[in-house]
Amino acid sequence: MAEDSPATQVRKAPGRTTALLYAATLVALFGVLLAEFFVAYQLLAGNPARAPELIRETYGAMVLGVAVLAAQAALVYAGLLKPVRENSLEIARLKESLDQHCHHDELTKALNRMAFDQMIVRELEGLKRYNAGFSGIMVDVDGFRAVNESLGYDAGDQVLYELAQLLKQHIRKADCLFRWRSGRFLILASGIGADKAGLFADKLRELVARHDFRHGARISVTLGAAQAEAEDTPETFVARIKAALSLAKDAARAAAAAGA
Repeated sequence: MAEDSPATQVRKAPGRTTALLYAATLVALFGVLLAEFFVAYQLLAGNPARAPELIRETYGAMVLGVAVLAAQAALVYAGLLKPVRENSLEIARLKESLDQHCHHDELTKALNRMAFDQMIVRELEGLKRYNAGFSGIMVDVDGFRAVNESLGYDAGDQVLYELAQLLKQHIRKADCLFRWRSGRFLILASGIGADKAGLFADKLRELVARHDFRHGARISVTLGAAQAEAEDTPETFVARIKAALSLAKDAARAAAAAGA
């Protein structure tokens, strides 16, 4: 059977037998201490003349018992509690790494659709309960297939990565960028309505148009924006953003035809 890889292997916690052994020794040690108290009491009650000597002997036995108990506690920590704590920390690190992998697009490092599906439910719930408004902006690379065909798919991937980094640098900290599919991204912009979302989209479009991408690529993007409404579901909200994007594309084609 193949062994676990170092990247995914988690140190195994001590087994149940080890835990029971430590517990049994602790119980036994407490029993010994109680027995010492009981024996000392019986001796003192039966022979008062030896009381000072017996007290010294009992005191010595108590000190020895406490020392053994402290050593046992150190062994418990080193052999049981410390490995469990380290194992818990390792599990937490692996969980964080797994969450990072599951919720981020591997190519662009933007959040992915799974992250969007989880976040949009919370955002719409916040809108309904606390009137925490927000808008969505969809970004679509114009003619992305032509970029791949003219420069190659590796260059196309690089363009998408650069575009994602460019967008992340110019959105606010409270905003979230998601990779939607192929050459499309979606931005959740918190605290702004439709008008400000439209202005924000215009700013991003101009920013992308001025940017020099690697491999000499120059791209343009079309953006559609829609404000979330209290009665929205995730599906209706995304549908309205896509409808706004389609209208923007139709307007761009009409403008290009009129200028030709």
